[in-house]
Formats: sequence, structure tokens, C-alpha cells
Amino acid sequence: MNSRQFNSLIEKLLLRAENQPHQPLYYFLDTRGREYAHLTYASLLTAVQKLGRWLSEKTVSGDRVAIQLSTSPEFVITFFACLYTNRIPVPLSSPNRKHNCEHYQKIFSDCDASLVVTDASVQDLFVKESSETFDLIETFPSLESLEPLLTPVDRQSNEIAFLQYTSGSTSFPKGVIVSHENIIANQKMIQRTFGHTSNSIGLAWVPLFHDMGLIGSIFQPLYVGFPCYFMSPVTFLQRPKLWLKTISDKKVTTTGGPNFAYDLCVKRIDPASLAELSLSSWDVAYNGAEHIKLHTLEQFSDTFAPYGFRKSAFLPCYGLAEATLIVSGTDKSQEPLALTIPCSGDEVLDADASQQKGNTRTVVSNGQVMPELSLRIINPQTLKECPSHHIGEIWIAGPSITRGYWQQPDKNQETFVYRDGLTFLRTGDLGFVDSQQQLYITGRLKDLIVIDGKNYYPQDIEETVKMSHPAFNEVNCAVFSVSGTYAQKLIVVTEVVRQFALQIDRYTDELKQAVQTAVYNHYQLTVHDTVLLQSNTIPRTTSGKIQRQRTKLLYLLQQLETLETVKESI
Repeated sequence: MNSRQFNSLIEKLLLRAENQPHQPLYYFLDTRGREYAHLTYASLLTAVQKLGRWLSEKTVSGDRVAIQLSTSPEFVITFFACLYTNRIPVPLSSPNRKHNCEHYQKIFSDCDASLVVTDASVQDLFVKESSETFDLIETFPSLESLEPLLTPVDRQSNEIAFLQYTSGSTSFPKGVIVSHENIIANQKMIQRTFGHTSNSIGLAWVPLFHDMGLIGSIFQPLYVGFPCYFMSPVTFLQRPKLWLKTISDKKVTTTGGPNFAYDLCVKRIDPASLAELSLSSWDVAYNGAEHIKLHTLEQFSDTFAPYGFRKSAFLPCYGLAEATLIVSGTDKSQEPLALTIPCSGDEVLDADASQQKGNTRTVVSNGQVMPELSLRIINPQTLKECPSHHIGEIWIAGPSITRGYWQQPDKNQETFVYRDGLTFLRTGDLGFVDSQQQLYITGRLKDLIVIDGKNYYPQDIEETVKMSHPAFNEVNCAVFSVSGTYAQKLIVVTEVVRQFALQIDRYTDELKQAVQTAVYNHYQLTVHDTVLLQSNTIPRTTSGKIQRQRTKLLYLLQQLETLETVKESI
């Protein structure tokens, strides 16, 4: 077949609907793991064509269409109908309170949305809570009476496919411009790295508005031609055992999520209740989107090995919206690799802990960078390429690197840099490459803490805080520095588990002393201030990442509602 037939996902859908119309593509599961809907290639195409007619009556070619729908057939149909009619879909999470309404209001304005497709509950929330009248908000229509739009709008591979808004972990979300060419290039990389074939079976719970859910779990099955099951994020968070049961029941080969998903399974699932389960079909357990911890991989492997899980199934990977999705991934036939490196300083060695001086940290390999991409490790201060085994900012160039941010020329000039005849994405992530060309991520440039000329990574200090006292074990923590008169001051903002929060008067001094002692013993750093909060109050992105910069701003504005102030208001 001519490669020009595969310049877009819609061309893939048209071809598969013609050649394998009745083959199921997407299955949707309820809160008990039962199938309540499915889409074949033909039924998906018919629904897309019908909704395409509706979209064509309400918008014009090139319009931005925001999608605020749950994990459902409606989300998938709306997204592909936008591509089919040359509208630009903008997948977003949904609001749940007034503050969120205002947040999305800014995003609608930023992308100049002409239409928002959602459900009745979200529409009602905007009507009740928003200060503006949203004439552009519509609920997903009934498709029965609509006539299908039989011919898709023609387009070139380099035209805009959709806008993927960033998570907002370090700044206000930005709309990444993803082209059809970017999508196809990245799909090839994912298929090769994960080893997908038509015999693969996927399972996804990551939200569909998230790039891991959208590109990895909607696009990839269509691109390769294998079925995928979907459960809602809430179902996974409430019943992680159901995730494993579904893997067993459906003989799933590929599923995964951020590091916390594997932690959640270890903490919440009683292995004794898994007697009938078999995880032997699971050969790609991808782990990405947040800091990957060796301890998590080992605990999960040890806990679930008796039920057929193989440690070699773990596939740590690295990606970001500005690169469409995947940038690097490990060999699916090998167990994860890890290195022990110094906690501070820029130089690292391929060595074990016994050869390292001072405090150390363990970092997990994110695999080798895709061969289609060019990698540079750059000193962010001098902008010179780092020597081997030195930590610097990760720069990436290649066919899946997106063209920039929607209507952000200054940010584009800063982030997308021309060098060595290529346009490189400055990822803002810090890392290094070892002697085996394995890429290791060490942290975020914006979150890096520099005290007395030494670099410290907040996630390391946060882990130390969590282990310093039972009150911090299973809650969120954000560490950052603020400017002092003579030097940077280290600030710890941490949530407190409920049993200790209820008696905060009794435990305040003990908790703060535990933080001070642990951080000083590990890093020889003095904590200037420890702020204690109720659980689930540290700002996080829609995908669960800690917003350290947002927390820092609230701290400086004295707007964090501490446990002490909560106690006083009762």
C-alpha cells in the first residue's frame, strides 16, 4: 500500500472500516468491569460521519472545538469527528467547582474555542458557577436523526491535528500544536518500542484528555489494529484490583500508567484475594508521566510475581506533549536498569553505591531515545553541550517534535531553538546519558533547588520528608526554595494524614522537628519553614502532578490554609 494512505488517523480509520468493518476496536467498561458499549471500525466511522454533519453546521473548518467528556464512546467519536471535518479538537478535563470554571474559561479564550462539547452536568456547572454566559457550550447530541457526512475534509500531513494543553505543573497550561505528521511519526515509535501487533490487547484507565490516554490508548490501537478496553480513572483509583482483574480476564498485553499507579496497587490490594488471577499475558507495563522509582518497580514485581507478573514487562519511558508523546523507552525484553548517583553535583558515573561519595540517589533508566530523534544534553547556563556523564537540560529534535504553542511567539522562541541545522525542543527536564546511551531523568529545571552553589532535586527531599514520620507517609509534599537576605531558604510544604491532623496541637512540634532532622541528616540542609496542611490540599495538575511553583506562589502570598489556621477557625 502507498504510504500516502497513512498520513492521518482518519485515513487509517477509513481503510480499516472498509477492510475489517465488524472488528471491535474500543470496549468501554463500567465501575464493575462489565462492558457497556463498544465501537467497531464501521460503527465508529458511521458515528464520526454523523457527528461530523452536526459539527459542520455549528462551526467552520479550522475552528477549535473543546472536548470536556468523560472516558466514553462520546469522547472518542467527538475527537475523530473533529479530525474528519478539519476542526481542531482541544481535549480537556472537566470542571468540578467555580475555580475550575474560571480556569477553563481562560483556556477557552486562549484557544478561541468556537464550541465546547460536553455533558449536561458540566454544562449546568458552567451555567451556575461561571460569571460568563457560555453560548458556545453544547451537550453531545443524539446521532440517530443525523445524516452522515460521507466525505472527509482533505488536508495535508503537516496541518494542525489538535491542541494538547500541557499539565500546568510549572506554569499556566499552554496549547501544544500537534500536526498529523507528528502523530504518525510518534505512532511508529510507540509501535516499535512496545512491540505492538494486531494480536496485542490494550487496557487504559488514564484520562483520555491526557496525552498518555489519548495518543497511547486511542491512537495506537487504531494505528496498529488491535482492541483496547477502557475504564474510568475514578474506577481505577477506587478499585485498583479491578485493573488487575481485567488484565487477567481479557488477557491484556499492554497497559500501564504513572509510577503512583503501581504504588497504589501494592498499598491497596491484598495479594491473598488474587488467587484466581493470572497476569502472565501482560508483557508491556509502561511507566511514565512522572518520576519513576526503583523501589516501586521492585515492590510491585515482588508482590505480583506469584500471579504471573514478570519484572521484564516493566517498560519505563519518557515523553512530553511538546514531543507528541514518546521520546525514549526501554527494551521490552529486559528488566529496568538503574544507577546510583550523587544527590548533588552535575557529574555522574556508571557505578554502584559503594563507589559514590556522600549522599546518593537511585535513578531509573528511561531507555534509549527513539532513533528518529536527535538528543543533546545542554548546560542551561552556558548553552554548551555537556560532556559525557554530566547532567544538563534535555534537548530533542525530530519528526514528532511539535511546531510550538498556540499563539505564544515569545514562548516558542524560548522553547524551540535552531541549532546544528535542526529545531530542538528545550524540554525543561534535566538528565544525562550513560555509557550504554540510556537516558536518565533527574528532575525539572524550573523546580531545581540551588543552595550554596549545589543542586538539589525537590522529589528527593520530598521522599525524605515522607519517610521522616508516619504522618507524612501517604500524602503529598512540595519542596522549593525562596530568596532570603543572603541566601536561598528551603521551604517544606507537606500534607498530614488525618489521624495526626485531628490532633495537630499535640503533634505540630514533633512533626516539624522530624522534618528538620531528616532533611539535615540526609542533605546537611536547614529547613527554614515547614508548613502543615490537610490532606489533598497541595495544588496538583489534572494528571496528579504536584504543582510546586503554584504552591510556592501561594506560600509567598500567604494563601496556604495551614492546619493551624484551620484549627483556629473551628
